[in-house]
Formats: sequence, structure tokens, C-alpha cells
Amino acid sequence: MSSRFSILLAAVILTAACRSGEREIFVTYFNGQQNVSVRYPSGWRTDQAEQDGIWYRYFLAPPVAPETTAAVSVTLLAGPMSSPVEEYAESYLSGHEVASSRDEERQGAKGRSWVFASPDGKTRQRLLLVALGARFWGLYAQGEAVAFESHRATVDEIWSSFALERPELYPEHRFESFGVTLGVPESWRETRQFSGRGTLLVLFTSPALAVQQGQMVHASLTMRAESVPDGGGLESFYESTRARLGDNLRVLEHTEWEDGYMDVMRTETSVAVSYIKRFYRVAGDRGVSLAFEGRDDVFWRVGSWADLIASTLQLTPSPEPAQ
Repeated sequence: MSSRFSILLAAVILTAACRSGEREIFVTYFNGQQNVSVRYPSGWRTDQAEQDGIWYRYFLAPPVAPETTAAVSVTLLAGPMSSPVEEYAESYLSGHEVASSRDEERQGAKGRSWVFASPDGKTRQRLLLVALGARFWGLYAQGEAVAFESHRATVDEIWSSFALERPELYPEHRFESFGVTLGVPESWRETRQFSGRGTLLVLFTSPALAVQQGQMVHASLTMRAESVPDGGGLESFYESTRARLGDNLRVLEHTEWEDGYMDVMRTETSVAVSYIKRFYRVAGDRGVSLAFEGRDDVFWRVGSWADLIASTLQLTPSPEPAQ
């Protein structure tokens, strides 16, 4: 590992807060600029930095008293690919004892992973690097041998959850009688579906994005397909949808999106403020809206996930009659 990166990581680790004795609950970190997601324990501290064009996101385990540094750290990294992953890995592997390595693949990006340790065996490390086109992504974990072993299951969970968010590879949900196809990440669950009187309503729930007072916080995605009133087009569909939603939703932004519209909206109750990103499209006599909703403490961190999912929406102009 390069000396400059070591100094940068050490500076972040030294500020990690101590939170011990808590039950480990995993939440999902998503980055819309790097198009990557990973699960990590909610009790771990997280921070971000960039150096020499490489982006880093740190996940820091709580230190064990009386220590002030994190027992184990995992770093998510991404950047432009200037050399094969094996060559880039040398900055981490140099001077260490490699215990094992193997080929890796994540959503079509290929690379390699390594398990290694310091020559004296006091520290343990893992590295995963994958590349696609002109970019690479990776994970790097390190810690003292005893602490690393005690966090082995957690590191394994983080490793297995690491995913590149590539909309073209999202599993497709097909609703043929309504002429709709939508790609949704595997980490999102379909939780409800209703159809009747020419209308289809499907609800998806995101993975846990945060924890508040022991309760996991999720975002939701609602897809609604229906007949366009009076055979009208996009404007008719948009206006009728806005009228149905009522005045409780305040439109903050209204823009054109593909061959439809996109609104960013705000709603408030006595206990919470939420934001909604709603997409509208029409094909033939069928209109579809996608409403991505999240509480204000998570929406702005994952709102771009809605853009990726919405980009997969496909409409058939003349679907079979809906039942």
C-alpha cells in the first residue's frame, strides 16, 4: 500500500468513535457517481476522501477500549484504470506474505482478490479489484490479526455484498398485459402487487439504508400503469396524476425526462419529511409512473438510484388488454 494512502487512511481511522456492545445490523451504502453499492454494519463509522484521482470510502469498525483506532477497516475504492489490476495491486501486496488469490467477477467486471499478511503476521489484509472498460473498483480490508479474525464474518458479508450497479444487468420484471418491463436491483424486494380495472400497482422496497432507534429505514419504489384518460397523451396523464396526488405534495423541480417528465416532490407529516422523485411516460393509451420515495435523511444519499432504475423502463405502445 502506498505511503500517502497509508497516511490518509490513518488520519481517518484516528477519528473513529467507539461504539461497542451493539447488535450488528447491516445497512446498504450506495454511490450514484461511482455506481457501486455495499452492505456494512450500521455501527461502523464511514467517511470519504479522494487522492490522485482515486475515490475512497472508509468503513471503520468501533475501536476496542482503550485503543483509539478502528480495530478493522474496509475501504471501497474506484478510479480510472491505468494498468491491469495485478499491477495496481502491487502497491498493496509489496512486502507482504500472500496466502491465497483467485479470479473474481462482479456484474461482468473481471479481476482478482488476494488474502495476505505482514511478514510478522501481526496484521491481516484482503484486497479485491475488478475492472471494466476504463475504470476499476475494489475493496481493501485491514486490521490486527486478532481483531481481523473476530470480524471475519462481517468482512465476508461486506465482500459478498459488493456490487456494481449496472442497470442493463438488473433483473427484469415483466408485466406483459400492461406492456411494461422494469429492471430492479436484486437488493430491492417486490413487496406488493395489485391489478384491476385497467390499473397495475407494484411496490418495491429498498434494502435498509439507515437505522434509527433500532428500526431500519428503507426507501420505496411504486410503479403504477394505467389507461390514459380520454385517450390523451403525456400532458393528460401528467395532469390527471397530479390532480389525484393532491396538494400535500409540493413540486420542487419539474423537468423533461426521456420522452416524459420527472418531478422532485416534498411531503411532510407531523413526524417526518419525505422526498419523492416521480417519473412519467406514456406509450399509446398506457401511462406509467415511477415514484421513488425516501425520508429526508436517506433520500439525498440514494436518490440517484431512482435514475438508474427508471432508465430501464420499457413500454409497449399497444399491449394486450389489461385484465
